[in-house]
Amino acid sequence: MLERVLQNQEKSDMSIGNMTKLVGSHTTSIQKLEIQMRDLTREQNPKQKGTLPSDTIANPKGSGSGPTSTSWQLLLGVGRYYKERVNK
Repeated sequence: MLERVLQNQEKSDMSIGNMTKLVGSHTTSIQKLEIQMRDLTREQNPKQKGTLPSDTIANPKGSGSGPTSTSWQLLLGVGRYYKERVNK
């Protein structure tokens, strides 16, 4: 009885070892595929340094007036003191 349990344990250990190797192999393959996809993306969408994209779109919220204006956005996290100074 004890021998059978030990044999089953050894089979389980071997099986787990094989699965671990397989998972490692799959991990390596996935990493290689990710690198290939990144490289393909860079080839398809080259970005020139120092230039702006040519396909810019207008702000959907309007021209920047109201609470979405730049000055208001800058003041949100800065504090009340600066908000009062800008309004003067």
